[in-house]
Amino acid sequence: MVRSRSGKKFGERSAIATTALVAVVVVVIVIIVAGAYVALSGGGKTSTVFTTIGTTSVATSTSVVTSATTLSASSCTGSVTINGAGGTLVYPLMSAWTFAYPQVNPCVHVNYQSIGSGGGIAQITARTVDFGESDAPLTASQYAAIKNGTLLTIPVSASAVVPAYNIPGVPTGLNFTGPILAKIFLGNITMWNDPAIVALNPKANLTGHAITVVHRSDGSGTMYAYTNYLSDASSVWKTGVGKATSVKWPTGVGCKGNEGVAGCISNTPYSIGPLEIAYEIVNKNLISYGAVQNAAGNFILANINNTQAAISAGGTSGLPAGSAHWTNVSIIDSVFNNTQATTAYPIATFTYALPYQVQTDQAKGSALVSFLWWVVNSGQAAGASIGYVPLPSNVVTLDDTTLNSITYNGSPLHTGM
Repeated sequence: MVRSRSGKKFGERSAIATTALVAVVVVVIVIIVAGAYVALSGGGKTSTVFTTIGTTSVATSTSVVTSATTLSASSCTGSVTINGAGGTLVYPLMSAWTFAYPQVNPCVHVNYQSIGSGGGIAQITARTVDFGESDAPLTASQYAAIKNGTLLTIPVSASAVVPAYNIPGVPTGLNFTGPILAKIFLGNITMWNDPAIVALNPKANLTGHAITVVHRSDGSGTMYAYTNYLSDASSVWKTGVGKATSVKWPTGVGCKGNEGVAGCISNTPYSIGPLEIAYEIVNKNLISYGAVQNAAGNFILANINNTQAAISAGGTSGLPAGSAHWTNVSIIDSVFNNTQATTAYPIATFTYALPYQVQTDQAKGSALVSFLWWVVNSGQAAGASIGYVPLPSNVVTLDDTTLNSITYNGSPLHTGM
């Protein structure tokens, strides 16, 4: 039975530990929002906001949005709320965007449910939200399930998925190859002092403790990216497990959302699991992460620069139109054998907004297009401090064309460039 540091069974983590983790996440989201103000305001006066969480006060410097504000609250004839749902990979950045956007356009409020990519795709397919979000492109069968409309694919950011671990006495920086990661997640390597791991990390304090594998229990674009990489790295994984937002994991414990995976890893010594890098940054004192070998043979520890290198190497050419099918788009596949991309981190992915091309509510459709236009063209810098890569210019141009194709009653809702 897996036990936590306190000796409790894995499924019985204390309320105190869980509350502390949530507090850390909230603190960092506050800091992200402050960064969004600074990055997105384009000017304005500066003030200091003190946010109290429990007994901890967090001082953050925020910029009072002035020059970026395009509308005043008094100019609104009515408030519009748009609802989105989907991946947890983008949630910290989406939180900054949805907080900051009403400062730019006080007539519009955006609600986002962090429920996983699978849930986001299901909700937009059922038309119960105004936009879905996924960290994986739709599969052929998911596209086939879309009825009476064209679902658009709009990259809104990019990020990295890392092998995060909790090994007492071992800091960030363990080296992993793709085949070794595949064997760990297949259950073929079960001890941290396995000779294959030790050979890559001869100076690390790897003792004879069993490995606890952690993975997502829900449909997840983060898991899609990770299983995409494992499928490239291991023929056994490719044929036996494959890549998908939801797979039959050969071993391990399932936890819901990136938030849940982060919590399970941080509370379980000797565990490892795939995690979007922002959640490692949020939990830096609780979770470490490893460097992954790329095609050039270099061990790369994910950061904003080498994730950007991956996007430049694998995601800036040959992309389909936003109205086309994106099933075969994979930055991971593109860089897997690219030995010229010497600094590229090998597990990087776009995250996508999924709206319908034809809108049935003019006010909501106009608000949705305006929000996504702002995200693509003005909001990209907001997440750089936690590992989200701003979109390359060619992807922004592609997104602008896609957004200009969204219509109501036969007329485009936006025609700007």
